[in-house]
Amino acid sequence: MKKLVIIYMVFAGLFSSIQLAKASVQPKLKTEDVSSIQANRIYGGARLFKESDGYEEVIISKVVKWINTSNPSEVPTEFELNKTPVSNLKIRMKNGDIAVIEPAYNCIFENQKKTCTIADGEVIYTQNNIRVRLKSLELYDWLLVGWKYESIGVPKEELLEETLYTRYFTYLDKTYSDFIMCPKIDKIERINGDTRRHIVHASALNYGAHHGDVPYDRIHITLTDTPENGVEINKVTIEKGISGKESRIQCRREN
Repeated sequence: MKKLVIIYMVFAGLFSSIQLAKASVQPKLKTEDVSSIQANRIYGGARLFKESDGYEEVIISKVVKWINTSNPSEVPTEFELNKTPVSNLKIRMKNGDIAVIEPAYNCIFENQKKTCTIADGEVIYTQNNIRVRLKSLELYDWLLVGWKYESIGVPKEELLEETLYTRYFTYLDKTYSDFIMCPKIDKIERINGDTRRHIVHASALNYGAHHGDVPYDRIHITLTDTPENGVEINKVTIEKGISGKESRIQCRREN
């Protein structure tokens, strides 16, 4: 009997070591692999963020970045409350996999009683039965309440930029017809303080590179907009092969 116990303890130790080794692996996701993120609270509703929505894709990218830049916690993942978490995120992958993020808990035993409190700034990430405890204040805050305050649809400022760019785009030569992606009004200056006359600096990416095979090119446009002369294009330059980070910033997917 004693031998059986020893064998069991050896195998249990080996299995625990394997699980702990797996759990120490840092999750690495790609935004393009995520189909949606479903946020749920026991009290407070739910919300679905879909990759197919251009604005919500930016939100998904932000959450993925927090996951990838989080730090593994030294506290064992089994220290968690054995009941439905107050909030969770379900990340559905395009290949059918589902990852779940929920708050982490710290538990202590006193007088044969288990008491658990939520661990500030820490979450449990579970995928394919592997559980990882992570430190990320941004991800923790968004998991609990942040998702509820995300704008519904594109922010007003972004819509205004798109409207202005669309107006000015019609004055460009057809040579630049491909530069319609992620338009931005980079800067507006009044001419001699006049609120009716402006110098506008705008930019956008070429749509033809959106498949990711080649780097984006970026157009820079400088123009004047006045009541007497209307829109006049003053300068157009093309910035060839910008970096991935610059293209993400242009598309408001990175600060």
